[in-house]
Amino acid sequence: MNFLPILAAFEGEVVNPSTVSSVVTQQMLQGVLDEVLGLLPTCLPVMITFIGIRKGIAFVRSMLQSA
Repeated sequence: MNFLPILAAFEGEVVNPSTVSSVVTQQMLQGVLDEVLGLLPTCLPVMITFIGIRKGIAFVRSMLQSA
């Protein structure tokens, strides 16, 4: 019995992982990586700002509760 991972396709077809590896190319994955790296300069400052706001609100709440 073959225990290789099997991917389900449309209408009950079964696709072998080696078939998928022949379809997905390095250029496709490079395009995805380029898009993710292109989003980092936008997302990173936004995440840092939200974390700072959250910490600021928590600090103000703790100061108000202790007063």
